[in-house]
Amino acid sequence: MNVAKNIPDLAIIGAGSAALSAAIYAARAGLSVQIFERKNIGGLLSEIPDLANYPGFRGPGDELARQMRGQVEYLGVQIDYSECTEIKLAQSTFELTIDDDLCHARSVLMATGSDPRHLSFEVDRPVSYCALCDGPLAKDKHVAVIGGANSATISALYLANLASQVTVITHSHLKSTAILSQQLRQTPNIAIIEDTEPTPDLLEQFDYIFVYIGNTPATAPLSSLASKFPSLLDSSGYIITGDSAKTSLLSDSDREKNIHPHATIIPGLFAAGDVRAGSVRQVVTAAGDGAAAAIEITDFLNIVPGGV
Repeated sequence: MNVAKNIPDLAIIGAGSAALSAAIYAARAGLSVQIFERKNIGGLLSEIPDLANYPGFRGPGDELARQMRGQVEYLGVQIDYSECTEIKLAQSTFELTIDDDLCHARSVLMATGSDPRHLSFEVDRPVSYCALCDGPLAKDKHVAVIGGANSATISALYLANLASQVTVITHSHLKSTAILSQQLRQTPNIAIIEDTEPTPDLLEQFDYIFVYIGNTPATAPLSSLASKFPSLLDSSGYIITGDSAKTSLLSDSDREKNIHPHATIIPGLFAAGDVRAGSVRQVVTAAGDGAAAAIEITDFLNIVPGGV
């Protein structure tokens, strides 16, 4: 790991579409930017086998992530493949624990997205949370896809090209978009079981299981701050921003200028993408979220030139 010795204007936690978009806009605005990513560039974007609703792009999500990363690197943004485990307030900066090291930043953008929710029970079958990653392991097998929203439907359609049979199991009804649901129902080797809770006994009949039952916001680095500022996160763990944050940590003269849609209750700490409360949780909106957040952060740093 190579943690910057100089204090960057902006530290971005995560490297999904919101983070990469923010990095592009912040760097073009003249900010020094550093990205910290614990897994892979693109986040959940890189796990989409066929991205069909992003204007101007159609193809694997990891290809779009590669193009975004190229733009970020061209602008001189440093990307560290390391994990941010804690964020604290220092005198005039944020103190970040990156793996076993400490670094500082004048502002922080949380663009960590979310982590997949796991089954609540153990099964005696291989379980995956990424069809694009593990689909080849299910070739010519009978697989189950647990979930009924867009991510489950997209993965089932992808797996249908590899597996002999795909069975979609959802505890309610299909919640994917009309076009995806129609494609699902028209694919010959896909069966759909609705209004059924998956159980260990039910899943024993399948060779491989892919799980898409929702996500949990990745906000672990904010644990210590959340204990001091209860209104930082909502009841589901998503980051509260904008008017809902009701920040009171700035002076009266600065508070009115600090009302940004992506700002948290803590001045200098912003959020964008799936980790933000109220996010639509789509690639295109996450990218827009990141761009807007970067513009707001640039404005904030001009208001508070000395830091937080």
